[in-house]
This record gives sequence, C-alpha cells and structure tokens, in this order.
Amino acid sequence: MPGIIPYEEEELLARIAENDTAAYAYLYDTFYNTLVYFSLSIIEDQQQAEDIATESLLKLWKSPTRFDSFGKLRGYLFTLTRNASLNYLKHLRVRERSSLEISGQENPSDNYLETLVIESDLMRLIYQEINRLPVSYREVVELLYLQDVPSAEAAARLGISMENLRQRKGRAIKELKSVLLKKGVNDLFLSIFFF
Repeated sequence: MPGIIPYEEEELLARIAENDTAAYAYLYDTFYNTLVYFSLSIIEDQQQAEDIATESLLKLWKSPTRFDSFGKLRGYLFTLTRNASLNYLKHLRVRERSSLEISGQENPSDNYLETLVIESDLMRLIYQEINRLPVSYREVVELLYLQDVPSAEAAARLGISMENLRQRKGRAIKELKSVLLKKGVNDLFLSIFFF
C-alpha cells in the first residue's frame, strides 16, 4: 500500500511500546478493515463495527504495551474487538428488553469466533492484494465487488465500454486469483468471493 513503511517485527513492537505515531498509522492501515469485518460478523451493524475497530486501535494507542510477538499483538486487537462487539450486543439487549434475543449470538462459541478471525484475515489479504492491482483493474474490482455497483453503471462511472469493463474485470480476477492462490487462499473461497 502506498505510504506505508514496512517494519521488521521487533522494530514495530518496540515502536508501539514507545507510542510511535507512525507505527500506529501502520497498524491502522494493516488492521482496520480486518477488525471492522470481524466486528461486523458479530454485531451486523456496519457503522458500529467501524466505531469498534477504531476504538480498539485507539485503546492500544492510549495504553501502549510491549508485546512479545506480532501474533500476540494481533490477538490482543482481536480480543479488544470481540469484547467490544459482545458488550455492544449486551447493551442492545438491555436497551431492547422487550425484543427477542439478538440472533442467538450473545455468547458465540470459540470455534465460531476463530472462524471469524480466519475470515477477517482472508478479507484483509484480499483487500491488500486489491490495493496492489494496477489502478484501472483496482477501480473495476472496487466498484463491482466492494461497492456492488451494477456493471453498466460501473462502466459509465469509469467512462469505458462494457467490453473494456469485462476485459479489465477478467484480467483483475485472474491476477488476484494467481497471487492469492500462491499465498494459500482456497480456490473455493475465491470463487465465492468473486462470483
């Protein structure tokens, strides 16, 4: 991603412990979308999921901690996000006592939460690879798959023909699949996401 400075793991962890603003910008760019997706899978409220992801990253910034590994840092952020999401559900339940229990997800099982973490990581990886596409391909993918814009409208927005849109879409998907398959993403998951 443009503007992001890659850090070695030890350097990043040290900078976080020192409350380095640049390290937090990197964490935000790295984890924000993943945390939103994870929270959204629990609470099914986009705006609130975005708020929870932001709050989780802010909590880390407000009380910097020394982590032994990047995995522990990641786990900490997911734990903050999970707890905030579950607290939000509890708050809803209290506020809406007369309504039915919120979709049976008050205490999701550990397996369910682990599945959400894995899905969130996959989505983060997909978003990263979409951001690495050439601009003409990335615009098509963002409009068609992330914003769910109909093909005719996407072509009009981009000022290209439908045939050109189809070609860019095909090339973008081919490039994304190639890179993601090399990184171990399941072909079935890719088929579900892109079709």
